[in-house]
Amino acid sequence: MKIFAFAGTRYTAADPGRFAAPPFDQIDEQLRDQLHAESAEHYAHLTRPVARDGGDPHDAARDLHDRWLADGIAARDDAPSLYPYAIESASGGRRLGLCALVGVDPSCDGDLRPHEHTVDKPLAERLSLLERMRVDLEPVLYLSEDSGELEVLLAEDVEAGTELVRHHDVGRNEDHVLYRVTSPERIAQYKAVLKDCGAAIADGHHRTKVSQLFAKEHPESLGTAGSAKLAVLTSLKSEGLKIDPIHRAIDKPLDDDVLRAGIVSAEAWSGDSGDDFAAAVDSAPQPTLGVYFKGRGPELWRLDPEAAPADTPGRKAGLPVVLLHHHLLPLCNLDLAAASDGTMRYKSDPAELFAMAEAGETEIAVFLPSMSPEAFGVATADGDVLPPKSTRFLPKLVSGMVWSGHDTKID
Repeated sequence: MKIFAFAGTRYTAADPGRFAAPPFDQIDEQLRDQLHAESAEHYAHLTRPVARDGGDPHDAARDLHDRWLADGIAARDDAPSLYPYAIESASGGRRLGLCALVGVDPSCDGDLRPHEHTVDKPLAERLSLLERMRVDLEPVLYLSEDSGELEVLLAEDVEAGTELVRHHDVGRNEDHVLYRVTSPERIAQYKAVLKDCGAAIADGHHRTKVSQLFAKEHPESLGTAGSAKLAVLTSLKSEGLKIDPIHRAIDKPLDDDVLRAGIVSAEAWSGDSGDDFAAAVDSAPQPTLGVYFKGRGPELWRLDPEAAPADTPGRKAGLPVVLLHHHLLPLCNLDLAAASDGTMRYKSDPAELFAMAEAGETEIAVFLPSMSPEAFGVATADGDVLPPKSTRFLPKLVSGMVWSGHDTKID
């Protein structure tokens, strides 16, 4: 994949981290209004703009950004740079990534790939904002398929570097910290490590499509940041990479006996906590699902990867989410479309799903285990795409640490 250093734009304030914002799709109208009220310089004014005079909000965002630059509220760095990005948890763990521009012009087709089926979202709104501003406002998360060298470089630069921005996420009790690398020799090392690697789009499929479409429609942008996407690259070998599950509520009665024909064994689980049940699914020999039928108690189901059809995508990793959608549910005539046609509801909180099951508010509650990065890599190594809502990458990146104007030259 092609990565590029860039002269990033950043807040000039003494404590710039206080202006950082969640990703735009995590900001509903109530949170938007709350963040806007916190400060006239909050980054959410750009990513979730409102035109107070009834005009076009995208024009308002462009004009505000221009005013910030003119007034010195934000300024562009003086040299092409790469930006190591660390997320530190209160427990002492951390996830490292490299904030860079990644090529998305048509010559880069194949460098980036979705790792799971996604629900198409309208591109017009975000494309309009990009067209008006010509600024890449928000980084997305890509998983680099290197052999671990990226993590080594990042660890060295974070340990030796000076913090540029620190943002504290009160809700998750985590710190997001940005550093800067300007040495041409060091930048060349990063480029060399990633040159022959592809990457999976972990979080940001929609924003990536918007940037790809912009680059395709504006071939004159080649050689500038307009032909690339602002991203944070984390190695699949990163010790700090965690892939959380997204559980399912199936709102259609299914034949229990038919489903059981596709499993190795079932074991009743005794307990009354969704968090404890999710932990039991996680710690069980894999591949295992937690299943809670309406009117019955929870069970641990052991699955057999060899029983799945030979052409099952990602079959060799034996992921429970793959076996659920490509083997068990088809036994009851539910194909992959059931994942996005309203048959299922998705719940990240196991306690919430467990309470729904206890109250009989869903026909079947399915609890999935966490996914290891190694299993993820095996499942997607051949370009296979996982079922919708297979993964959840936490913590989310924040926006407003550094961003990129499209007029920035890259090479």
